[in-house]
Amino acid sequence: MKKKIVIFAPHPDDEIFACGGTIIKWIKEEHDVHLIYVTDNRALISWGKQVDQLIQEQARDYLGLSEDQIANIALKEASVVSQKLGLTQSNVHFFKFYDQEAMSNIEKGVKLSKKIIFDANRIVLPSDNNSHPDHQATHTIAKRAAEELDLKEVEFYVYNIRGALKIPKEKQIKVNVVQFRPKILEIIKNYKTQLCIKETKMGLEMLKRRRSERFAIFNFNDINKFVNF
Repeated sequence: MKKKIVIFAPHPDDEIFACGGTIIKWIKEEHDVHLIYVTDNRALISWGKQVDQLIQEQARDYLGLSEDQIANIALKEASVVSQKLGLTQSNVHFFKFYDQEAMSNIEKGVKLSKKIIFDANRIVLPSDNNSHPDHQATHTIAKRAAEELDLKEVEFYVYNIRGALKIPKEKQIKVNVVQFRPKILEIIKNYKTQLCIKETKMGLEMLKRRRSERFAIFNFNDINKFVNF
């Protein structure tokens, strides 16, 4: 049965590392897939400098740009990536919250999300108790919006890019994405700003070996009963 699936990405490129192959699979299965980019990646270059994550040679074209300019480039990259994943542009949503400031936009995020997820069958979101504030804010926004809408029939697919999911085995699912790996590796090349970051380059190496994408599956009654949900 065709489902409406809404995926929350805290930053442009999180959708690839969390569930890029799964997105392609769901679109091929003719589900109605929506993608929400919560923040704009404007702090990417300044953050990379600050924490010694910047690959200077690859970042040279961006070093003299303002954060507004970086955000504009990053969102254009996300638009291209989403198209190459197979999404129609009407199903791609940009909240445009400032990178690293999603926590200050919880209420606005909930309001915007409710307009998109009100008839969703499945919501895909980052894990609770997340070490990255933008990822934690995105989890809070998505879950609170679902609660306020009382979406009791929705299923929640939870991902964790930076660590393991702390869940019982019966709540885990792996989606085989081997056949989509070559396409994902081509698509991620469009994130030129992200590939200036050492951590992203390491993630790319992991993508080259990835055979499956892992999720925790929860229902409405599971809310706040698990570490990651």
